[in-house]
Amino acid sequence: MKHLFLKLLAITLVFGLTSCLNDDSIQQPVLSVEFNTVTSPFKTLAYAGPLNRQTSSGSFVFTDGFITLTAMEFEAESKNDLESVEFEFEQRVVIDFATGVPTPDIRGIAIPAGTYEEVSIEVELFDETDDPSVVLNGTYTAPDGTDHPLRFEFNSGETFEVEREGTIVFTQNQSAIAEITFDPSVWFAGVTDELMADATKNLDGIIVISESRNSEIFDIVADGLDLATELEITD
Repeated sequence: MKHLFLKLLAITLVFGLTSCLNDDSIQQPVLSVEFNTVTSPFKTLAYAGPLNRQTSSGSFVFTDGFITLTAMEFEAESKNDLESVEFEFEQRVVIDFATGVPTPDIRGIAIPAGTYEEVSIEVELFDETDDPSVVLNGTYTAPDGTDHPLRFEFNSGETFEVEREGTIVFTQNQSAIAEITFDPSVWFAGVTDELMADATKNLDGIIVISESRNSEIFDIVADGLDLATELEITD
C-alpha cells in the first residue's frame, strides 16, 4: 500500500499576501497545515434489484474518530535546485476527526521567500502498537431507514507522499495554507447496500470494517482509496 496517503488525502495550497508597512515588518512566508475532515452524510452505491429496477440507496455518515501520525515532512525545491527547504517532525500527533484539530499543534512552518519548482508533503501513519492509526465512528442507514452503528479501522506505518510540480512563488509576508482533506465518501464509493446487509456486527452491535472484520467491504474501501489526488495551487 505504497500510495496509501494518496488514497487518504486531497491537498490544496491557498496563498494570500499580507500587507507590508515598512522593511522592518518583512517576515518569512509561513505555511499553515490545516486538516479538513468531511463529516457530511453520503449515499451508498445503488444496485439493481429484482427485474433490474434500481433500488433506493442507504447512506453513511462518519462524525468522530481520530487519525494518528508519527511523522510529517515538507519539502520545496527551488528553481535549478539552487536552494531547498525542508521541515520535518517526528512525534505522535492525533488529529480529531470531528474538528480537524491536531494535538499537539503542528500547523505553522516558516519558509524562505523564493521561487520553487516542486512542493511535497510526506506523512507517516503511526503503527508502533497493534492499535489502529485510523478510527472513524459513524452510522450506516439502510434503505429501510434502520440505523446501524459503524466503525472503520485502519493500521499502517508506511510513509506516503503527495507532490505538486510547477513554479510556485513564496514572497515576503506571504501566508499559505496546505489543506489536507480526509473524505470518507471517496473511500466508500464502491460499497453497496447489498454488501452492508450481509455485514456482521460485534458483540456491541457495531459493524466494524477492518482487515479482520467484514474484510470484503474493507478490501473495496482500500481499492477506493487508490484514487489519485491533486496538489492544487491558487494565487
